[in-house]
Amino acid sequence: MPEKLKFFDLKAKKYFETDQYEVVVKETKRGKIKIAFAVSPYSGKKFARILGPAK
Repeated sequence: MPEKLKFFDLKAKKYFETDQYEVVVKETKRGKIKIAFAVSPYSGKKFARILGPAK
């Protein structure tokens, strides 16, 4: 079971915690980073959280 992560809903201006998220590895100028995407229960929009560098 994935750990719960805390996200911030910019539209509702509230934090929410969930274990239902998708982790994606993106290539940037400074290397690869892991980003988690989750859908907010408040607004239904998709929000992201940077998890750190991918190994």
